[in-house]
Amino acid sequence: MLELLFLLLPVAAAYGWFMGRNSEKQKELKGRASVTKNLSSGLNFLLTDQEDKAIEQLLQLLDVEAATIDTYLALANLFRRRGDWDKAIRIHEKLHQLKLPKQQAQKIQFELAKDYFSAGLYDRAEPLLSALVQAESIREAVLKQLFSLFTATHEWQKAMDFRAVVEQTDSRSLRIGVANFSCEAWRKEPAPRDAYRQLIQRYPVSLRPKYELAKKLIAEEEFTEARELLLAILQQRPQWAAELLPLVEQTTPEPAEWQQLLTELSRKHKNISAIAELAQFYADEQHLQQAENLLTDKLKQQPNIRLFLKFIQIRRLQDPSEPHLAEIEQMLQAYLDTKVLYHCRNCGFKTKQPYWLCPSCQQWETVEPMTGIDGR
Repeated sequence: MLELLFLLLPVAAAYGWFMGRNSEKQKELKGRASVTKNLSSGLNFLLTDQEDKAIEQLLQLLDVEAATIDTYLALANLFRRRGDWDKAIRIHEKLHQLKLPKQQAQKIQFELAKDYFSAGLYDRAEPLLSALVQAESIREAVLKQLFSLFTATHEWQKAMDFRAVVEQTDSRSLRIGVANFSCEAWRKEPAPRDAYRQLIQRYPVSLRPKYELAKKLIAEEEFTEARELLLAILQQRPQWAAELLPLVEQTTPEPAEWQQLLTELSRKHKNISAIAELAQFYADEQHLQQAENLLTDKLKQQPNIRLFLKFIQIRRLQDPSEPHLAEIEQMLQAYLDTKVLYHCRNCGFKTKQPYWLCPSCQQWETVEPMTGIDGR
């Protein structure tokens, strides 16, 4: 009998272990059931438009079930997109209080900063963002958000203080942003030529420092360097010919040099403004038929209202007595005056005037002349 008891001891131990484990599972299942019940209650409040009660219910679960962080982030982002910034802030602030892995905590801090920014609480957003610029995984996104903040507050010098961090990224748009912040700061406190030259050397992808220095040099009648800068911009962005060619002409280039530039732009880039300027150059040189032939050939290849207007203007020079040509010219000009000339290549915003900063998406140097039948 005693031997039998010894034989049964392992069985009893195994049974005890099994029952103990089963008891723990029951507790876990009950806990999960409680979480599920509370979660269902929270979702039910959401579905019945009782959002404040829903948030309270769901936030209580954070202390119980922190593994569902992504669900809460998605919910907070939904509120932010809807403009319910106070609700998004409450969720992100609660998440921010949890002890989480570093990268996850940084992500939540970034989301909270975006909430503050969206709500116009810039003084709260700035320190959170500034503390994250060294977080390599989100550095570029953080800097872009921080630059949006400085753009909104016109704190150009603060943005310039982050130049070294910007250069740790590969972001072209951030470099263009820093260059524009400098130019904005110098509008109130004009900088010397060398400051612009250093900016051009440091951020060659940006157009604005070259443009601003070129205008400064033209005003001081330093035409050679100004022309070089404008030609460099044209090489980067030939679509800007309509704005830049009048400035190039102010630098008094030699006629042969001017003709060569216009010919290259019209042939290589099929630039409408360059073609029109080349036709005008021929007309000024009393080669009216050559100007008309140029426009006729280009109109066959590349139909364009602006080129047709220039064709009518050249024809009027040949036949000033023809009254219908003047009427046609007036109608074409009236039509073109109604057309938008620029669009943002980033968000599609359209406007009649150029901007360095897109009023819609707040990106620097993305608004450019339109191309097409009415394009420039």
